[in-house]
Amino acid sequence: MTLQTFMRPTTVRSAFFAWILISNGLQVSDTLGQEGPPVQTSPISSAAKPDLEEGKRQFVQNCSTCHGVNGGGEVGPDLHGVVAKLGDSAVHDIIRRGIPGTAMPGSATMSEGQVADTVAYLHILDASTIPATITGDPAKGEALYQSDGCPACHMIAGQGGNIGPELTRIGAMRGAGSLKQRLLNPGADLPKAGEGVFGSRWTQYLMFRAVETDGHVIEGMRVGEDSFSIVLKDASGRFHGLWKPNLRSLEKEPGKSFMPSFKDTLSESQLDDLVAYLMTLKGPQ
Repeated sequence: MTLQTFMRPTTVRSAFFAWILISNGLQVSDTLGQEGPPVQTSPISSAAKPDLEEGKRQFVQNCSTCHGVNGGGEVGPDLHGVVAKLGDSAVHDIIRRGIPGTAMPGSATMSEGQVADTVAYLHILDASTIPATITGDPAKGEALYQSDGCPACHMIAGQGGNIGPELTRIGAMRGAGSLKQRLLNPGADLPKAGEGVFGSRWTQYLMFRAVETDGHVIEGMRVGEDSFSIVLKDASGRFHGLWKPNLRSLEKEPGKSFMPSFKDTLSESQLDDLVAYLMTLKGPQ
């Protein structure tokens, strides 16, 4: 059953629902290439002197899992220089409210004073000279990116495919270590969309295997789902709107990905080159 199934006159309601799922799913799937700060409106009070030790404690407790203990970037981006670039109020608002539609959640547990202390601590990272460790050659990495067929699935600045995440700003959104791990094991530790209280309700790029009543098998990434319907995007980029009660089976495929692992096809130095190239992709400056 493909998306066209929903277009029968007797299933208008299903068609409308599938369209909603696809629209919502596309928004979720594109978050990796569209992260950016929200509108900034909340100034930081300078009445109290910030407590840098408390700011460090809050950073380690709330931020280091994604951004690294030294702020150099892991699942989230390198934070060295972020306050200098965006300003105290902007960073305060991001910590407090998050970035809607991304994996950056807002904090419902930190007090205003703790947020201010954390921003003050980030100034220390601004002044730090500790860079992320990137040892590869970006030019060689770009050549590998092209020769290994990456543009077929990934888009950079409007050029390329749309099966995988857009990479226009990947260097500003991920740390070098995280990118290397994704090249080695792309189906592991999939990113979470920034929905729900803790920003982890929706796992992006999660693979499913659906078997229809006639035995036809559809494999694809989930881009929309509710209790009764699911929309999968297959390896060719086609969408399949499926009605769960009509399926013989529907199973998650954790660890699986359309993207192949480069573990056995690239050397260690080639992996470093490819990561070095990806880290140069920071979008318009």
